[in-house]
Amino acid sequence: MAERIKSLLEYDIPDTATELLSSIVRPPITAQSFELKPQFIQFISNDLFAGTPHECPVSHIDGFLEKCDAIKLDSVTDDAIRLRLFPFSLRDRAKEWLRDEGIGSFDTWDKLAKAFLVRFLGQEKTARLRNELATFRQFDDESLYEAWRRFKRLQRQCPHHGILEWMLIQTFYNGLTHEFRIYIDAASGGSLMTKNPTEAKELIEKMAANDNYHPGGRHSVKKAGKLDVDALTLLTSSVQALTSKFDRLQARTSTSSPETCQMCNVQGHIAPNFPKNSSEMSIKEATAFYTSNPKMPYDPHSNTYNEGWRNHPDFSYMNTQAQLNSPSPPPSFQARESFNHQPMNQQLPPQTSKYNLDSIMETFTTS
Repeated sequence: MAERIKSLLEYDIPDTATELLSSIVRPPITAQSFELKPQFIQFISNDLFAGTPHECPVSHIDGFLEKCDAIKLDSVTDDAIRLRLFPFSLRDRAKEWLRDEGIGSFDTWDKLAKAFLVRFLGQEKTARLRNELATFRQFDDESLYEAWRRFKRLQRQCPHHGILEWMLIQTFYNGLTHEFRIYIDAASGGSLMTKNPTEAKELIEKMAANDNYHPGGRHSVKKAGKLDVDALTLLTSSVQALTSKFDRLQARTSTSSPETCQMCNVQGHIAPNFPKNSSEMSIKEATAFYTSNPKMPYDPHSNTYNEGWRNHPDFSYMNTQAQLNSPSPPPSFQARESFNHQPMNQQLPPQTSKYNLDSIMETFTTS
């Protein structure tokens, strides 16, 4: 029978046999009746793999095989079940990868699993997992059980790490804290290094299981917290707080204004440092001394009534015997009279003001 020739329009329409476009070649089924029930598909779809960096492709393959082993059908091979169900365990990037691998790329489960691991494990992720295994370190808040479980999880995520068994045991032992190494050495009867790899691994397994038997780990380090502070730590923090308060108080005292002298009320010195000789006091200090003591009865700078003025020789109008004998009034009296005859808007000559100030200071220093 001659083959029908397609029209040009038919060449633009894709073939409806979509099974020919799949990258998976499904093995034929020889059984008389075969059906993948919806509950089987739902069972596989409960744990989907998206292909993100934090997902482990090895764990996904392992979980998928466990589920497929629970499905057994007469006259149906394992590859036929796995190749038909595996696409239902993928989504997003992983689903797109399977479709883009090419038509008929995988006709066996081994080929599909190997290509899947190569794509989503890769050299970069393998190198990172190998480095984590070679530089394994126990965390400060991690128990022996938790550290051992994490170490085995790294091996499971990278089963092709290529590290020998004795190197793995030695790496784990060296990565433990000092306290846990002493604990393991004591349990081994001296040193773990004296045992062979099998004996050492069995001992660590037993000790890790025993450490997990006690809630929280018997030898785990407690995490720091407000409720997990011992007496010594509490005392130390209290002493540090008191020291800090004392330092702040001392800093405020040192930066405050200088002390005021109790004798002259002048800042900058205290009473024991007050100059005992009147000749040592400057005019500025004397002025400040009398300005800060307004209640002294003989204060020449007072703005109110001063009892000392009536006995002052330059401000007295009394006709003393010395004034009667003198041919002319004292210079201060002349200056006072000339001052009374000047206009109000004129100031006292500089010589008169200087003379009065010198007289006042001479009287002050004498007293």
